[in-house]
Amino acid sequence: MTPRPPRVELDELRSRIGRELEGAAVRVGAFSGEAVRVLAHWALSSFDDVQLDRVTRRVATDSAGIPLLVVALLEAVAAGLDLQKVGGAWPEPLQTFDQTLAGELPDAVVAAIRVLFGKLSGPAQQVLAAAAVLGGRVPAAVLGRTSGVGAEALDGALDELEWARLLSAEPRGYSFVARIVRDVIERDMVTAGQRRRILEAAG
Repeated sequence: MTPRPPRVELDELRSRIGRELEGAAVRVGAFSGEAVRVLAHWALSSFDDVQLDRVTRRVATDSAGIPLLVVALLEAVAAGLDLQKVGGAWPEPLQTFDQTLAGELPDAVVAAIRVLFGKLSGPAQQVLAAAAVLGGRVPAAVLGRTSGVGAEALDGALDELEWARLLSAEPRGYSFVARIVRDVIERDMVTAGQRRRILEAAG
């Protein structure tokens, strides 16, 4: 994944937030079927109307309209994931994202998270695996020590994970944007030996 180029005007705006400009928390609700179709058309521009209708129905069902999963599924389809070859269905449409267990997710969603992980650079995968094992909010220095990623590569890996909407940064450290993504990575993308080394390095 190539980091996005810096934008001077955006950097200037960010520097003013919290000082000259008041911030606001924006909570995005579940996407409607029409919103999913608009995103599908953008992400899968080569698809015809019939293909778009089919993928929209499947993505809307498997993601329960949750924005993070909608985007992850569409990115995975664009990267080659065939939704017709994976099964499963969202068990409880009214269940919240944070209440869902990794084992309850549709196969397509789990596959999309794995595809997303596989597209990351090596250092970013190591850092994300460490964050998944440790859980909670983890300081950058601890992620570097437990992942084995050097200081120079660590900054780039953390930036990559933020751009990918996988980790969010706060003064106290980094944490997963979505707990269920952390659960899938910790369960499926970390070996027993890797988990042990991370915990030992964490002390």
